[in-house]
Amino acid sequence: MSLLSVRDLEVHYEVEDGYVHAVDDVSFDIESESLVGVLGESGCGKSTLSKAIIGGLDDNAVIRAGEIRFDGRDLTAQTEPEMREIRWEQIAYIPQSAMGSLDPVYTIREQLFETIRAHRAGISKQECLDRAEEVLDLVGISTDRLRSYPHQLSGGMRQRVLLAMALILEPELIIADEPTTGLDVLLRDKILNDIETYRDEFGVSALFVSHDIADLVETTEYLIEMYGGKITERGPSTEMFKEPVHPYTIGLKGSLPDLHSTTDEMIAMKMQPPNLHNPPEGCRFKNKCPFAVEECETAHPELREERPGIETACYRASDAETMRAESTRVDWSDVE
Repeated sequence: MSLLSVRDLEVHYEVEDGYVHAVDDVSFDIESESLVGVLGESGCGKSTLSKAIIGGLDDNAVIRAGEIRFDGRDLTAQTEPEMREIRWEQIAYIPQSAMGSLDPVYTIREQLFETIRAHRAGISKQECLDRAEEVLDLVGISTDRLRSYPHQLSGGMRQRVLLAMALILEPELIIADEPTTGLDVLLRDKILNDIETYRDEFGVSALFVSHDIADLVETTEYLIEMYGGKITERGPSTEMFKEPVHPYTIGLKGSLPDLHSTTDEMIAMKMQPPNLHNPPEGCRFKNKCPFAVEECETAHPELREERPGIETACYRASDAETMRAESTRVDWSDVE
């Protein structure tokens, strides 16, 4: 049985004149001790997906269909008190903004203590201190910083404090939503390597949510790509980007500089997210795709396995080799 199993999930935001279809028919699994990435541009639904898993959706959001099973337990059927027992204890969450997530009027020590005491009734002050010092040391922060306030730490240190907070109760799964945003390259690499190390040492699984292709391909073992609330392609990270099948994946790979390329050809993608208040008929990616065909106008394609382990939602998936060859010769910027 998978540690986390998401099936046919639909999450909508209620607005004055209808609903925004933020997550639409999304399914995937996370196994124990695995690193999985969710890739997509802003507005694709990846952060909504992560918040749905931990029960942290906004008040106007509603899960319209599907289920989220963690250790066999359907999280969508749990009450808020039941979800509070699961958060941090079994599933920890690292949000996008470290400064906005840490309380500015409490020290790091007080915030770490609060996390422990919310789940460990009767724990002593010394036991809290020992555990707080242990996790700070684990993420490479001096224990002297327990007395500091968030504004007295650098951006990288604040991000590592959030990582320490996520690890403090030894959860089975960590969800990291853009964990390296705003950090320099060296610190980003360290944080991602640290999470990989914690997986190896403590058996924790992680779901990384990011728009950074390089970080996800380097760090994760399995990748889920989203566009317009739907999954466009999924499979083993390295294999998926070695020979991409979906035009979106082809475009993303082509937009990255290649140090081994003998040409300077790169793809410039004009990426305005689709209107999810009134989702377009047919394929969500059709208006941005230079390879769209008539079938794309009628219905969104189902995910199908075109290569071993690689599932793609594209009517032209069997023509992937041709699309890859032509990708730098078509003008993606002219696609409306």
